[in-house]
Amino acid sequence: MGRRKSYDRAVLLGKAMEVFRDHGFAGTSAEMLVEELGVNRFSLYAEFGSKQGLFDAVLQRYDDEVVERNFGPLEEPGAGVDEIRALLEFFGSARKSPAWGRGCLLCNTAVEFGPEDPSGAGFIQRYFDRVSASFLSALENARNRGELSHAVNPEKEAGFFTAAVLGMFVMLRAKAPVSVIQGAAQVAIEHLKAIRA
Repeated sequence: MGRRKSYDRAVLLGKAMEVFRDHGFAGTSAEMLVEELGVNRFSLYAEFGSKQGLFDAVLQRYDDEVVERNFGPLEEPGAGVDEIRALLEFFGSARKSPAWGRGCLLCNTAVEFGPEDPSGAGFIQRYFDRVSASFLSALENARNRGELSHAVNPEKEAGFFTAAVLGMFVMLRAKAPVSVIQGAAQVAIEHLKAIRA
């Protein structure tokens, strides 16, 4: 009869997500994980196979929970200009944002690894695709409802807003001056107003 687990996988993933978000993949040692997660190394590797296996599971959970919470509203059938503005205001709140000093785990991972996805699972590219697609969906909804000028190219605008938000994530991670982060968000909001019909 096998030994019963003394830990909850979901709890471990939640704790590991915070460690990797704060320290990155390379900056997180096995010792740190053992200490922060409160399990021994054997249990950790038995459950996830390796540090990379744990990281992959964490990225999937982050996508399912945090990315869904942030960008899911833009994917709703009724989403439009108001949802885009709310997202920009949320991350533009700087110190009040949950991303302050931490950024976004998937964005941080893209900065750490560049185009090389160490897992081969395509998390980074899927993240970029999802963020861009969420903006595109909301913009197309808005245009179909007559909220945007017909001269607006939703695909190009989705690229602009994706770049704006990812840039804010990097600035939030680096604790850039609050005025800079708020200013960037405000410029993006003003641009959103300018493309309205």
